[in-house]
Order: sequence, then structure tokens, then C-alpha cells
Amino acid sequence: MMFFNEFSLFFVLVACIISWIQPVHGQAISGIVTSSDQSQLLQAITDAPTFASGSGSADIAIDETTVYQQMVGFGGSITDSAALAMNNLKNANSAAYNKLLKDSFTTEGAALNYLRVPIGASDFSSSSYSLDDTSGDTSFTSFNISSAPAYLFSTLADIYAVNPNVKIHILPWSPPAWMKDGNTMNGGSLKSDMVSSYPTYLLKAVQGFKAKNLPIAAISIQNEPQNSNPTYPSCTIDASTQATLAKSLRSLLDSNSLTDIKIIGYEHNWDDTSSYTIPMVDDAPNAFEGVAFHCYGGQVSETAAFSAQFPDIPMYQTECAGTTGSDWWTDVQWYVNNLWSANNTATGMMWIFASADNGISPYPGSNSCGDGCRGISTVTTSTVTFNQEYYSMAHFARAFTSDDGSTLGKRIQASGNDSTFNVVAYATGDKYSLVVLNSGGSSQKSISFQGKQATFTFPSGLTTLSWTGSNTSTKRMIKKRRIGA
Repeated sequence: MMFFNEFSLFFVLVACIISWIQPVHGQAISGIVTSSDQSQLLQAITDAPTFASGSGSADIAIDETTVYQQMVGFGGSITDSAALAMNNLKNANSAAYNKLLKDSFTTEGAALNYLRVPIGASDFSSSSYSLDDTSGDTSFTSFNISSAPAYLFSTLADIYAVNPNVKIHILPWSPPAWMKDGNTMNGGSLKSDMVSSYPTYLLKAVQGFKAKNLPIAAISIQNEPQNSNPTYPSCTIDASTQATLAKSLRSLLDSNSLTDIKIIGYEHNWDDTSSYTIPMVDDAPNAFEGVAFHCYGGQVSETAAFSAQFPDIPMYQTECAGTTGSDWWTDVQWYVNNLWSANNTATGMMWIFASADNGISPYPGSNSCGDGCRGISTVTTSTVTFNQEYYSMAHFARAFTSDDGSTLGKRIQASGNDSTFNVVAYATGDKYSLVVLNSGGSSQKSISFQGKQATFTFPSGLTTLSWTGSNTSTKRMIKKRRIGA
């Protein structure tokens, strides 16, 4: 009897181990393709390969034991103008609006989940306003979150309803005019005697958005703190002052039971990484939980200086604008090579999520965006058009997001032997994904993973392949950060 029980227990344990291992051998690979000629747009592959025994080196090698950054999300900015375009569609055609939300924010579509939202007016608002325009109100008794348009909050609520895992990152384009040296939200700087008061305004913004039952995850101190433009809301804040503001805000958030809200610093171009972000974080190492970059100056490789100095502080890519009239496939390649595959970057974001008019700034007198900053989507009352930004982002967001949208993965090591290929891999639980940009012609490649190999013919364009494997990446957690791009 004892022998039977031990024998039975042995087989139960073996069965559990086999179930836990989930061998990759023989498992089919699913995927989507977006071709360079746009004949296929997020189209499911029909010639699904499988992993099988293989020997020798492969063209693309995936090492799930070498783990890089935790992904935070992909998305864009819901400005006043973006929310208005979406709200107008909702009023004109609710079915088309609901489809826009599903196609954008669920894993059946692009799996976007990270939204950047201005605090007060931006260059994509129709007028100048802050959330407290009462001059001298340093106690902020007149603070009113509802100074922002009602359709902004209803649009955010609709997105949250479709994707309960969405995260919102708020930030100001300018402090209230009365807190600035020129008494205007357009250009200028924060007054030195307002540095002690301004963090309370930012705290109230967090509390105000949360009071609207919105999932606030992060706040930045200032959008583009080295930009003072007299034609739209903007403000210069130097690195030392931003560090001071962040330390005060961190203390206020913590004392108001908002310890989960991250403070993300900088929010400007690559080219001032060394001169701004490094001294800023040096001054307030416990305040910042990330730094954010825009694509309008310098090269992405310049962010390597920050990674070398602060390897455990995530880097966010939070803004880059499409240019009206640019080439579709050239844009996709640039986005992948400079933004979506950038080393150590936890987010991938474009500027406005939606525009009805090719991204023309509605702010009176603004010189922002010139002939237009194309949105991720073009949304009118009768049509929705997804642009190249949408398709390129979808390939990556779907790769690192679990099928139910609840879990985001980590980047893992992937390498290739073809200079026309850019390969990126992710592990999300036991889901593994490979994203391939093929800038050349159609090409058959072998892929190695966990001792097995598969073969797939990659068309010119973007391909995302996903499969289930044994989850060694999170069990072993060999964490290694890469420097450079």
C-alpha cells in the first residue's frame, strides 16, 4: 500500500512538472503582418510555423534568460483637441466611435494602454486656461478640475471602460499665468517665489483627475522645460528647480496616500540628456521614478549617457509627432529604429492620439506644428483613418501585452545576422513574442528559442510572432541593461 501511494505520488509530480514546463516543441506560432506596400495591415499570418528540433546557428536567436526593461505601455496624448474630435465622432456615429476605442485600446486592435494628458491648456487647446486662474491664490482654494472641457473627461472615461488596464500620465504645458514672470501662459518662466507653492497645484491636479475616477499613474513637472514659446502655453524650468519641485511634490503625494503615483522628469529632447537629466536626478534621486524624452532634437543614442549613470531609472519616450505628407513606409522604419526598439525605453508614445484636420494647432495664434502634426488616427464625424504611427505601435504593444490586457512583459535578448532586419523580443508570462522589421525584400529566416528552431518567410514590412514557452525568463531573472541604441 505504501509502495502504491509513493508510486502514484511520483507520477502526479511528474505530470505537474511536465505541465509546468510547457515545452515549446511542436507549438504553433501565431502572428500578424503589416507589409511595406500596405497590402497587409495587421493581417493574421496564414502560414504559421512551429518550433521543432534543429541544429546549428539560426538567423534570429532569442535568449529569454537575458532580461531587459519592464514595459510600461504605448500610446499617445489625449489633448483637448483629440478628445473633441473623438467626442464629435461619438455624437455623430456611436458605433464608429466604439469601434475606434476597441481597435485602439484592446488587444483585438493596437493594445495601446498609456495616455498622456495635459494639465490645463496645451498648444492643442482652443483657448488659454489653467485649473486655477485666480491671481495670488497660493492656497488654491479656487482650483477647479472642471475648468478642463467636460468632453476630455468623458473621452478618458470611455477609454478606461474599454481598457481597465489603461494608465494616464498627466503634466502641465504651463503653470497658471499669475505664477509666471510674464503673467501669461504663453512662454516665460515660473517665478522664483512660486516654487514653494507650485507643487500643491500639481498635487491638486492628481487629486482632481482621481476624483473623476480616472487611473492616474504618473505626473511630470513640466512639458518641454527648455521651451519658452510666446505663441502657446509653455514654460522654462531649469534642472535644479525641477529637482526642487519634484522633491516637494513627492513629499506631498506621499503624505496624501498617493505613493503609487510616479514622478517622471525632464520631458524634452534627446540632445540635452547629459546637461539636464543627469544633474536633475542627481539633485533628487529619490523623487524621480523615470525620465521622459521627446524626439525633436539630437539622436536617441544620446540617452545612453543617462542609462550609464542611472541604470535602474526607467526611460520613457513620451512624444514624437508625425509630419503631414511624409512617406508611410519611411516613417514606419524610422519609428521602429529610433523609438519602439530603443534600448532601455519603457514606453513608446506619439504626440496627439486623434486629429480631425491633419494636426493643425487650434490654439489662437500658435505657431506649433506648422503645417500639421499627424495624429495616430485621423478622426472626423464620418471617418476614422489609422495612420502609420498606429500600425507600427500595434506590432509592439500587442507583442508585450498579455492576451487579456492585464499584464505587460519585459524585453528580452534577440539578435539577428541580417543588417536589413531589426529584431526585438518580449516575455510576458509564458507568452513570448518576436517583432521583426524587414527593410529589405521577402526573406526566409530560421529562429531559435529554448533549444528549438522554426522557419518563417518575413515579408518586407513589420511582423509580430507570438507563442507559448516555458517561462524561464521570470524565474531566472538575469537582469542586464544595455547601453546605447
